[in-house]
Amino acid sequence: MPYIYWCARCGARSPEPHDRRDDADDERAEHRATEHGGLAPAAGDGVRTVHTQGRTGSCSGSLLFVLFLLAAVVANCWGR
Repeated sequence: MPYIYWCARCGARSPEPHDRRDDADDERAEHRATEHGGLAPAAGDGVRTVHTQGRTGSCSGSLLFVLFLLAAVVANCWGR
C-alpha cells in the first residue's frame, strides 16, 4: 500500500505516494530538517497509507445500475 508524508503545521505533503514506508520516513526527516530546524512540528506530522483506487469505480457501477433501472421504468410506462 502506498505511503505519503504529511505535515499538519505547514500543510506540506508528499508530491506523490511512495511504495515503501522507509522512503516516506526519509521525506519526513528531510522536511523536518529543512523546514522546522530538525524538530517535530508541534501540530504534528507523520506517514499515512493511501488508497490508490478512488471511488470512481464503484460510483460508476452504481450510476449505470440506476440508469438501467430508470430506463426500465420509462420503457414500462411508455407502452401505456
